[in-house]
Order: sequence, then structure tokens, then C-alpha cells
Amino acid sequence: MTRNIDNQHNWKAFFRFIEENRDKDILKLKLNEKSFPDDFDFDLALTQIECRKKCKDKLKNFISNPNFLFPDKISSEQASHQAVGRFHAGLTGTEKSIIDMTAGLGIDALSMALDDNKVLAVEKDSEKAKALIHNASLLDLHDFKVLNCDSCEFIKNSEQKFDFIFIDPARRDSANKRVYNLRDCSPDVLDMMPILSEKAKHILIKASPMLDISQTVKDFSNISAIKVVGVKGECKEVLIITDSNADNHNSNNGQQEINIEALDLDNEGNIINSFTTNLNKVSSDFQKESSKSSFLTEKDIILGKFLLEPSAMIMKISPWKEIMEKYEATKFGPSSHLFISEKLPEDFPGRVTEIVGIIKKADRRNLKGMEATVVTKNHPLSSAELRKSLQIKEGDKNFIYATKTGQKPVLILTKSLKA
Repeated sequence: MTRNIDNQHNWKAFFRFIEENRDKDILKLKLNEKSFPDDFDFDLALTQIECRKKCKDKLKNFISNPNFLFPDKISSEQASHQAVGRFHAGLTGTEKSIIDMTAGLGIDALSMALDDNKVLAVEKDSEKAKALIHNASLLDLHDFKVLNCDSCEFIKNSEQKFDFIFIDPARRDSANKRVYNLRDCSPDVLDMMPILSEKAKHILIKASPMLDISQTVKDFSNISAIKVVGVKGECKEVLIITDSNADNHNSNNGQQEINIEALDLDNEGNIINSFTTNLNKVSSDFQKESSKSSFLTEKDIILGKFLLEPSAMIMKISPWKEIMEKYEATKFGPSSHLFISEKLPEDFPGRVTEIVGIIKKADRRNLKGMEATVVTKNHPLSSAELRKSLQIKEGDKNFIYATKTGQKPVLILTKSLKA
């Protein structure tokens, strides 16, 4: 389909069609296309219905406005979760000048503008830029401007300076293959850092959850903080924050002193829990994790103790020694990132369940039909394979953890602490 938002002849009919058919099957609507009016772009209208269904939680607050417009499907897939957009806005504060160099659907730019910031949203794709102008008009924004141009060329040639630059480099190469290294993304922010640092005091770089943090720290010279951000347990991004005044080397020993934080947000952008550590401390502790005496055996898996499963964001930063110290927990093994604690931790960054016991081989036949969540960590079988083997149904009251103590596979039955 050739997108052209300007070709809409009847916006009122366009949005009325979307509202009246929002719960309908897309394929059935497509088959009945000739029965609908032809005074608007039918394919674009179907795109709206499909995107709204996919984003009903992700962009709930934005699509609550029936006139919110998606320029295409990919823009909805690539857009920040509204919770992450709110989080970004919280980092920039209020009454700041901000440029979003890769605006896309504009969730981050609009969220920042809603906090009384002066925002310039730059988008190279003309249809996305038009959609962003349309969506911005639906909101009561004091100072929001959209530019349809190449943001790299704009920032090089402009004399304008900002408090913040926000940039989310495209993570697809010329062959449309996913890439994670910032060098491979477009634009190449590492190549642009000298000019970006001249134009803004602070730079927020949104990167893939798969980003190699250790390599990234080597690539940058002015990182002030790194934040691994998730929504309800799902890791969404690694956010790199640079400061023109930052010096991430300790003058006494030359080691990196960068705070790294793992955060879990709810759907509205509120912080559910957070865990902050120092990147150098994590690296040092990781090297020391070799003493088998500190790991669990089957005898430690006792009814009534608590099994701790770190969130995806904690898994990304791997602060295992600090987790053990803070929560008085013992780790299963060097490659089994699960913990057991005798005390119930109130603020653990992840899932906490109560241990029921070890599932012996003779017990497996009695599990058939049980409703449980199956989790595998350092186990020969995947969660799907184990679920099929045990004939377990999906459920969130019970949990089956498949892992190892030493080199021995073990299945552990736990129960939810939620009423």
C-alpha cells in the first residue's frame, strides 16, 4: 500500500469507520471492502484497527483518543511503550529544550512535551511526520514542533542548542536484519558524539535490550548512567545517558565509576522496583564468582523457603554478589541464576515464590493436568518441551522451576504468594 495521509477525502468517515469496526476481524473487513464508502483510504483504516488491537495496552492512553493516527504498522511495533515514554519524560524534567532526532510515532517526544518541555521532533519519513503533526494537534501542548528532514544534517547545520538530545537509532541494517551494536545502528551515534555533545548538555540514547553494556562503556567517554528499563518484567531497553561534564573514570585507580540501574515499570510508567549498582563493582564480583561452597545443593531446597527469580533487567546487569548479600540468599550455581532465601524479601526485583518441594521422577505422573508456570534456567529442556513432557496446563498459582544444583538437573515445585 502506498501511504499518503494527504489523500484522505473524509476524515470524519475515516475515523467513524475505525470506531464502528474496531473489534471486527481484519480479514473479513477486507473481503467486504466494496460494501464500504470509497471516500477514504480503506487500507489505512484497516491499519488503524490492527494497530489499535496490538497496542491496546502498550499505548492505551494515546489510543483512548479515537482520532489518534498510525502512519503504518511498523511505527506501532517500533514505538516506545507509553510507560517508557513517561519514564523518559521524568528524566528530562520540565521546562527544558529537547530534540528527539528519531521521532517515529512520537511517543517519547509527545510524553516529554506533555511535561511542559519545548520539544522539537525530527522525522525523516514524510508520512510519519504528518501523522505526528496530526497526533500532536490532539493534545494540549504548549511548545511542540515537527520537522520532516534528516536529523543528522539538521543538527550539524543548526546553531540551535538543547538541554537534552533523545535518540533511538534504527536497529535494522540495509538487509533488514536486526542489529544491536550501536556502531551498526542508524544513525551511528558513536560517530556523531562529538557534534551531539556540542549541541546538548545531556544525551539519552535508547538502545536494544541485547546491547553489550561492557563494550558500550568502552566506546563512550562521558557516560553518566546506564538504565536497564522494563515494563512488568519485560525488558524494553538499555538507556545510555551521557553528560558533557561526566568523567566515568575514577582519578585514583582509573576504573569506571558508572551507576547502572535496573528498573521495572507498571503500564503507567510508575516504578515498581529498582536496583542500583556500580558497573565496576558488578564486573569485579562477576570475576570472583567461582567458589562452589557458596552454591546450593538439593538439601537446601526445603519446604517453606523462598525461591527468588531475578527480573530480565537484573539478568542483564548480573549483580549476583549484591543480590546474595542484600537478600541473604544463596545462588543455585554459577550458571543457574536462581536464589533461595529463608526470609521473605519485600522489595526483590523479580518473582518470589514459596518452595513446596522437589519433584522426584516418581512424582511426575501426578502432575498431569496441573496448572502451573514452567520456568527453565540452565536446564537441558526448554519451558515448552518440559511443559509438553509433564502435560502441564498454563497457570499462575503454581510454578515449576527446572534448573541444576551442580551438574544435576532438578525440578522444584513452588507456589505463588499472591492471594
